[in-house]
Amino acid sequence: MNNKKMKYLMNISFQKKTIKNYGLFLFLIGVFFLPSTLFIGILFLLPSAIIGSFINKNSFLKDKWNYSFLIFGILILISSLFQNFVLKNNYVEIWDPMLSIIGLGNWLPFIWFFWAFQPYLDSKLSRRKISLILIAGTFPVLITGFGQYFLNWTGPFQTLNGLIIWYQRPIEAPAGLSGLFNNQNYAGTWLNFVWPFSIALLLEKREKFYRKMIAFSFLISIGLSAFLTYSRNAWLGLLVSMPIMIGKKGVNLLLPIIVMVLFTLFFIFSPLFNGEMQDYVKSFLPEKILLEFASEGYQELDAKRIEIFSSAISLIKTSPIFGTGAASFPEIYKLETTFWKGHSHNLLIELAISYGLPASIIFFSTINILVFLSGRVIFFKERFNDISLFDRAFWVALLFFLISQLADIQYFDGKISLVAWILLSGIKNIIEEHNNNVNFKSK
Repeated sequence: MNNKKMKYLMNISFQKKTIKNYGLFLFLIGVFFLPSTLFIGILFLLPSAIIGSFINKNSFLKDKWNYSFLIFGILILISSLFQNFVLKNNYVEIWDPMLSIIGLGNWLPFIWFFWAFQPYLDSKLSRRKISLILIAGTFPVLITGFGQYFLNWTGPFQTLNGLIIWYQRPIEAPAGLSGLFNNQNYAGTWLNFVWPFSIALLLEKREKFYRKMIAFSFLISIGLSAFLTYSRNAWLGLLVSMPIMIGKKGVNLLLPIIVMVLFTLFFIFSPLFNGEMQDYVKSFLPEKILLEFASEGYQELDAKRIEIFSSAISLIKTSPIFGTGAASFPEIYKLETTFWKGHSHNLLIELAISYGLPASIIFFSTINILVFLSGRVIFFKERFNDISLFDRAFWVALLFFLISQLADIQYFDGKISLVAWILLSGIKNIIEEHNNNVNFKSK
């Protein structure tokens, strides 16, 4: 190879690296602003995705992981077109099929983001950077959440000359802390995302004492905030994530605590122990916590989850291939029961209602394979002692989010869906790194 050609290739490599640095900077800024304001987050994430598309080492169609997502995207597009132009609308008075086309915005752009964000998550160091940015970006959520809960802050608050305006609703029983999110369940989901990363930050081997104190402060603040949301999903996330992050030693340490908590809850709420002793123990717990588990907290519910699931499954049976349409469930359920529910409380079912069973099955099968393969790399392959704690946090945060969406749906909040797809991009890169290392060693 002559000198001119060598210099030309080096110049191209240098330019790509420089462009990637700009894209990474935009990506980090976008992730940082995401929990505070979706608009500004997107303002930075969108150009970073465009840059990521140009610098990605694999073209979109050469990456095999994109195939099933692409098929999924084609299926939901066909479904929405059929609902608008081919199929008969049996609910024309209460539902507009254009909502299915609008609903594509919850899925199609993210298939691109999944691929376009991967250059910024292609190493342990880059994933660690994103992890730290996620934690740092949560700081406004913590401040406004504590202010809302303890000081009754309701806003509106503004910064950057009115570019960012935060509205917070007063906390009304039995609701808990919601901070910058629409309700406590969304806030709890975000805090569950960040919780494993805060554990990783604390466990990371750092010699400087002040760094440990900062990490510990974030861990306590995030854990307390999640607890104050009074979201059972958030509580479960706190308990489940910690032993997985800490490892075998953590399980041995936390298992007695978890058993003790479960036994205490059983003692407090089981009719087997009705009496003065049970009432005495209950007197130590706040009423909001009691209502989350006691039957009194469910007496005013107009429908139970099992009833909602049953109605949703019945609706899927009416149009299993193409679905009945995005956002159709709330209106149809209200028509049939007079009760309004914003969704079916299960993302798998909701997707099947919106765009049909084939699309739903392909989508969730692909994600489950990604989670399974990345989990095998992180926890079982050759013991991988050098696996980053932050890589483990990527997996734990995504796993619990997916589990939580089987009993409730927070995915349709743009902040939450963006982070979920970023985590997906991260665990996909973990799989690719492992495969490349294995191929390299075998040569």
